[in-house]
Amino acid sequence: MESIRNYLQGDSDVCLAYVFGSIATGRANLESDLDVAVSTKTELSPERKAAIVGDLASLTGRPVDLIDLRRAGEPLLGEILRDGRRLKGSHSQHVELVQRHIYNCEDFLPIVRRLLSERRQQWIR
Repeated sequence: MESIRNYLQGDSDVCLAYVFGSIATGRANLESDLDVAVSTKTELSPERKAAIVGDLASLTGRPVDLIDLRRAGEPLLGEILRDGRRLKGSHSQHVELVQRHIYNCEDFLPIVRRLLSERRQQWIR
């Protein structure tokens, strides 16, 4: 984990980063991938994302799943905040992300759940 932290700390464009999933929760095995979520100061282009994925894969010897926190929706954002380990970023940046998650849950998840329930009922009929 320290090598991942050092890499992310050294990237001046990454302002907030979490490791989540099985590695963060201690349930990883030899086949597990590395789940990383980042927020960057500039737009995370496909080329930049591929570069980070490649660097982290080389560093850890694992496949890497990289999530852009600016685009992360629910329930993934909730999972990142619940189980993730923050490797870079300030407490206030973390709080802003938690606040976004709470707003998403309060505003959008009830609508999504209702729509999914309606679809399920139509499929059953």
